[in-house]
Amino acid sequence: MNFKNIKIGNKLIIGFSSILLVAIVIGYIGYNGMNLISVHYDEVSHNQLPGIHSLMAINQAQTAIDASENALLADNLSPELIKAAYNNFEISKLRADHAFKVYDSLPQSAKEAVVWKEFVLAFDDWWQHHEIFVGLAKKHDAQNTVQAYNAMKDYTLISIAEPFAKSEKLINQLIAINTEEVEHENQKADKESSVALTLLLIVILIGVILSISLGIIISRAITIPLAKGVRLAKSVALGDLTVNIDIDQKDEIGQLADALKNMVEKLKLITREIKNGATVLGTSASEILTTVTEIITAAAETATSVTETTTTVEEVRQTSMVSNQKAQSLMKSSQKAGDSVEKGRASTDEVIASMKKIDDQMNLISETVLKLAEQHRTIGEITTSVSDIADQSNLLAVNAAIEAAKAGEQGRGFAVVAQEIRSLSDQSKKATAQVKDILDQINKSVNQAVGVTEQGSRTVADGRKLVAQSGEVIELLALNVEETAQASIQISSSNKQQMAGMEQIVPAMENIKIASEQQLSGIKQAQTAARDLNVLGQNLKDIIEKFKM
Repeated sequence: MNFKNIKIGNKLIIGFSSILLVAIVIGYIGYNGMNLISVHYDEVSHNQLPGIHSLMAINQAQTAIDASENALLADNLSPELIKAAYNNFEISKLRADHAFKVYDSLPQSAKEAVVWKEFVLAFDDWWQHHEIFVGLAKKHDAQNTVQAYNAMKDYTLISIAEPFAKSEKLINQLIAINTEEVEHENQKADKESSVALTLLLIVILIGVILSISLGIIISRAITIPLAKGVRLAKSVALGDLTVNIDIDQKDEIGQLADALKNMVEKLKLITREIKNGATVLGTSASEILTTVTEIITAAAETATSVTETTTTVEEVRQTSMVSNQKAQSLMKSSQKAGDSVEKGRASTDEVIASMKKIDDQMNLISETVLKLAEQHRTIGEITTSVSDIADQSNLLAVNAAIEAAKAGEQGRGFAVVAQEIRSLSDQSKKATAQVKDILDQINKSVNQAVGVTEQGSRTVADGRKLVAQSGEVIELLALNVEETAQASIQISSSNKQQMAGMEQIVPAMENIKIASEQQLSGIKQAQTAARDLNVLGQNLKDIIEKFKM
């Protein structure tokens, strides 16, 4: 497995484990060396040194006994010194016995065991001679004769000297053997200590080299790719998306590098999509702005047409009021004509004059009705234009809603404006339909008024002929006057209906005017929104241009 593909945590574990292993090896070597040295020193301290001490204690006890024996050979010894010499014999013997026990319990080499065995025999032989000497000394103490002294002296200088010298030689030989073993153990301990120290230094050196090597390898495996990642992040932060990162690792840093690569690629893709969207947004915003400007122009023209239509309707209303007044006047005249018939033929001239007035008024009514019909046709054309404008506004609102849907979230406000435009357009169409219905009613009333006017004109003409021919036709004139009165009532009723229709048309046109003004205000808001949308698209495009891809 490649080291750079190992996880960072595992790398650190390997590094610390290696250092720990080296530390364990160092500790083991040191412990083993100290243990070997301790074994040698234990051997020396627990075996050789106690043996040497015991042998020296035996030798000292033997020397002390020999010195006390020589002290008893002196002349004129006081009883205290003689007693002290005997006490020294006992004390030294006890020390020697204790040293014998200690030394005999210690492990011994083959050579040492042989010499020790010889020494024990020699010591026992010497001790037997010592006891003989003690007997002679006590005999001398008791007899205090020269013969007893000479016997004690000769035995000390001749008989005891040989076993003492032999035992002393053997014990010195034992001391030399133990001393030699002590030196040998010391040499072995020094040698093993030197070897352990050398191994310890070598392992420490290897551990230092291994630690430095692992530290460099792990550090480079972490810091170098991290530095590459930092450079990539800085470049991306500056808007440069053309940079790339080359890290061929499978650890956490390699995963981070792959994530950074994917991030840069996705940023490139998102930036391209945003750039394309910004272009489309700018184009759509420009088209929407142009369309809204055209809608504003059309709405302004619609408002102007509605104002003109309202003025015309008001004029028709005024004309209808005049016609109604004339019809009322005609009705009063007819009533007066009826009264005149009751008064007699004397009123014929007045009736002729009244008939002439009626004829003039009928002509005026005819002209008024013709004007009303002409104005009715003009209003029909205007309402048709208003309906066409409403259809065009509805179509523009649908197009604006489609463009707003394309714009997405930024076009939501514009979509609301487009919906308001469609609503105003529907209201305009409904109002136009109401105006058409009212105009149809006015048309019917006008047609009736025309018929009645024509009938009244014919009746007036016949009445004038009859009045001119004979006063006898007064009764017939009365009947015609009655018919004229009825016609006047019909004309008055038609004029009332026409005025009522005008009264309905005027509020409807006012509603259309208000709706047009609201529509114009909404379209201006849409124009402002489209202009802001266009600026937003341009700003977004400028921001995207800062990125390098």
